[in-house]
Amino acid sequence: MPDLSERMKKKLPIPYTDFLPVQIGDNVGKWVDRRFHGHGIVEHISSSGDHIFTVKVGSPANVRFSTDTLRKFNKIEDEYGIGSLRFTRSGNVELIADSLDKAEKLKDEVEKIGFYVGGWGNTLWSISSCTAYLTCTTAVIDSPSLTKVLYDNFYRYFTGEEELPTKLKISVGGCPTSCGGLVADLVLVGHYGDAPSYDPERIGLCLPRKAEALDVAVPEIVNVCPVGAIDAFKKDDNTVGINIKREKCIACGRCKDVCDHIIFDPDKSGVAIMVGGKSSNTGSGPELARVLIPWVPVTLPAYGEIVAVVRKIIDIWKKNASDGERLGDYVRRIGLSNLQEAMHIPVTKWNRTGFGKSTFGIRQFQERGA
Repeated sequence: MPDLSERMKKKLPIPYTDFLPVQIGDNVGKWVDRRFHGHGIVEHISSSGDHIFTVKVGSPANVRFSTDTLRKFNKIEDEYGIGSLRFTRSGNVELIADSLDKAEKLKDEVEKIGFYVGGWGNTLWSISSCTAYLTCTTAVIDSPSLTKVLYDNFYRYFTGEEELPTKLKISVGGCPTSCGGLVADLVLVGHYGDAPSYDPERIGLCLPRKAEALDVAVPEIVNVCPVGAIDAFKKDDNTVGINIKREKCIACGRCKDVCDHIIFDPDKSGVAIMVGGKSSNTGSGPELARVLIPWVPVTLPAYGEIVAVVRKIIDIWKKNASDGERLGDYVRRIGLSNLQEAMHIPVTKWNRTGFGKSTFGIRQFQERGA
């Protein structure tokens, strides 16, 4: 029987300095400069005189690795590196060596097992993806497979074989919850293209058993709808039914989040394409992405329409942006409507929102004289 009292001695949160390689632990707070070697290796320079070299590796969609693949990474890092393996917030992998020569060997070895190295400087830094069909029950689209297709089409921007005006981050979310995030330069969000129906035999499992319950509470399936497109009513047999007002529905999927017996047509699934999000304080400051195109159809397996739209956005930005100008700052400068006009995108109430001025970040506090 294990001594359960030992569990109470654990440190939470665990001090991050307790498990660092010596070369990193000895230099915490001492890093004074960095130098890039191509688009996939960065040299970190410490005031102590130490140098380490980080190799950035693009990961599979949703950062899904088999244990066999992780063992291969560990073996490569143990042979040429300092024993450090890190998964970044954007889902890339970082290996670290103590010389440029060893860093180049790390790069060669991970490329041999099928991974690209890059993602720094004027490149595609990452394509992040939610889990979607891998484990999620509310996914509209299979965001990992879309992410893979996007990498297949745009990997040369990750490796730096083709340069961009500055860094580019892409996020892919499988449903309107957008677990992939909304602060990337380009955001693709899975979205149904039509109002749902429901299983008439099983919808009662998501509703009160007796109509009297409607006098004291609103059913959750009604309450979650942000636009009031679902009504509950008393049926002749004193049970509860629902009515979906198709003309009001925005197909957000919130009703399906709380009831498995809401049915959306998978053949009408697509993505909303948003532009201009970023978390950094460069340019105009942090910003959420804004809707450029409300809905683009999903055509499996090549996602041809989506790839074509993403390519067109990148091409326009590459051709017209100033050096160092993030996609959102470029769109803000020219106006969202002008980008829509250049791409022949109809403007409706669903994508009319323009870019406002950010209301948070140190740059804005400085402007206010704070």
